[in-house]
Amino acid sequence: MDSKDIKRKKIADAAKELFADFGYKSVSMDQIAQKAGVAKGTLYLYYKDKNDLLFKLAEELLDSFKLFIQSVEEKHLQLIQELHEIIYNFLMYRHNQKFLYRIAREAEELKTPSACRVIEAIDKEITGYIEQRLNTAMKEGLIKKCDTSILAFVIIKVYSALAFEWEEKHPPLNERQIAESVSLFLKDGLIIEQCWASYLKQGEIMSKAKKTIKCTALVIGVIIIP
Repeated sequence: MDSKDIKRKKIADAAKELFADFGYKSVSMDQIAQKAGVAKGTLYLYYKDKNDLLFKLAEELLDSFKLFIQSVEEKHLQLIQELHEIIYNFLMYRHNQKFLYRIAREAEELKTPSACRVIEAIDKEITGYIEQRLNTAMKEGLIKKCDTSILAFVIIKVYSALAFEWEEKHPPLNERQIAESVSLFLKDGLIIEQCWASYLKQGEIMSKAKKTIKCTALVIGVIIIP
């Protein structure tokens, strides 16, 4: 690592620490320079502005996670196991990165534009990968035909709810419990198809709503793995 890389790392580490403690909006480039022990002008040799710095930090995290995805793909796991390992570890990684967790909270609570764009970019990356993987699985006959963009969104939301929201009012679940719960919905389902079809016939439900409900409820299972 040469002197430029060392200085860039010092700036990045200082920014992450300040963002974790005070949030993106409340931190200035002056504070980052002071924390990193460099002149303010030096920051602009590496980053155009604070927004660029934030996005560069997010890109580094995504690059690291892409390497993790590659390592999972090389294991040639079954679809459910692969999705679990990638989604669960992505969510835990994002949650445990203190500065990213703070940025996500800021995006949700304060709607800070830069924070929102970074979180959207990160979420789009993982959702896009899951959707692509589901499309491949559907072509291979591993899952039933469905709207994979809806399914990818719902799977991630289910994981997020079980990993973080559940423990707000219940004892926390471990990784095995989360994996088994999600597998129950995806692979096995809860309601047999005949009962679900009968349920949908009750009342007047628009055809588009039926499609969305079938995809998002996940109650008849979408994975066909024997």
